[in-house]
Amino acid sequence: MDGARTTQRALAVHRLLNSQSRIGTAPLTDGRRIPLPDIHPPRADLVATLALRRSAEDYADRPLDLTTLSAWLRFSVGVQRFVPAYGVTEHPLSMAPTAGGLDSLRAYLAVRTAEALVPGVYRYEAVSHELVELSTVDPVHALRHVYLQPEFVPRAAVSLALTARLDEAFDRYPLRHYRTLHVDSGVAVQNLYLVGTALGMACCAVAGFDDTALSGLLGLPETEIPTMLFAAGHAA
Repeated sequence: MDGARTTQRALAVHRLLNSQSRIGTAPLTDGRRIPLPDIHPPRADLVATLALRRSAEDYADRPLDLTTLSAWLRFSVGVQRFVPAYGVTEHPLSMAPTAGGLDSLRAYLAVRTAEALVPGVYRYEAVSHELVELSTVDPVHALRHVYLQPEFVPRAAVSLALTARLDEAFDRYPLRHYRTLHVDSGVAVQNLYLVGTALGMACCAVAGFDDTALSGLLGLPETEIPTMLFAAGHAA
C-alpha cells in the first residue's frame, strides 16, 4: 500500500469538504515538558453521568484547576494499557479506542486560563501524561478566527483540539479509513464529555471551526488534520 499517495488523496478530500486550500503553517517547536499530577479517577455512576451530560456555553470565570485538567485528559484520552503490537512489547492503547489501536489521534490545548499554565498552546503526551509547551503566545486573538462562534473564546478556560494523523492511518489502511478517523474522534469526544461531567466541568463539542486557522494555531504538519474542537472550563 502506498501510504503517502493515500494520504495525499485523503487531504484532497478533506480540503474539498472544507472548501479550503491548506496554506503552509509554521511548525511549533517543542518547549518545556510539564508533568501532570497523579490523580484518582472520578467516582461517578455511569448512568447518572449520562443523564447529566450537557453541551454548555457558560463557564465559571476562573482558571481551570490543574488536577481537574489532569484527570480530564488522563481518563478521556490517556493510556488505558500497554500490549505487544506493531513490533514493540509495550504499545499504548488509549482510553479512547482507535481502529487497529493505532496512535492516530492527538490532543492539543489552547489555554486561556488554567492553574500553573501560562496562556498558550500545548500538546498532550498520553504515555508520559504531560503537556509539551508549544507556544506562550496568548491564543485568544487566534481563537477568534478559529471558532465560527467566537462567543466561546472569552468564556471557555481551555479549548481542546482533537487531530487525526493521516500518515499514521494510511500506512496501514486504505482511503476508506478517512471516515473511520472521524469515528475515532467521536469516541474521544464522548469520553471528554462523560469524564468532564463526572468532574463537574462544563463542556461543549464544537464542529464549527476554521480548519486552516486551527491548523496554523497548533502548528500542524500537512499530514495532520483537526477533527473537533472542544470548549471547556469549570461549570458556572
